Amino acid sequence: MLIGFFIEPDKKLKKVINDYKKIVKKNYGNQIYLAHPAHLTLFTIKLKKKLSKNEIIKINKFVKNFKKIKVKINKTKFFYNDPQTKGHTMFLSLKKNTSLVNFQIKIIKFLNEIVETKNIIKKNKFKGKLKKDYKKFGYPFVGKNWIPHFTISSISKKNNLENIQDIVKKNISLSFKVKKISIWIINKNQHKKLYSINLQ
Repeated sequence: MLIGFFIEPDKKLKKVINDYKKIVKKNYGNQIYLAHPAHLTLFTIKLKKKLSKNEIIKINKFVKNFKKIKVKINKTKFFYNDPQTKGHTMFLSLKKNTSLVNFQIKIIKFLNEIVETKNIIKKNKFKGKLKKDYKKFGYPFVGKNWIPHFTISSISKKNNLENIQDIVKKNISLSFKVKKISIWIINKNQHKKLYSINLQ
């Protein structure tokens, strides 16, 4: 079972993300991630079995120790030649935020202490610290290797990105407080929210 720990945007940011998704769809048709709900991925992890009621109680209690985190969105960027999608992944980037990075590290460490993970790594999928963290936590992008972002879409390389350069160059200045996280079951393009947990 693959689950994701997400931060969902507030209404204002969600509208911006969904408007960008519409622009991508209008210019390029259906693309990877367009159908995904707007979110920032703290991490995803494979579990041997679904979370128990007791594990949810422990996670809930742990998350409530953290104060709300203010985040700022400042640019539209691309992960060019994204190895995960083999396309160009468009996203909204966040201003550097130590509190958010520390939160991610602490919660993924805590989760690995209380649940059984299924860390299966394909040959040569990751190297160096990415491989080390995947084996340790079940997710390769932890701490300094993690780039917090809100994904819009991954656009096939066969498409010309010139069509959307105007919105890519546009300055963005949005901020909101992370007041909760949510836990989702992920099955390819299908996402089902299981729980929402409030921060302090």
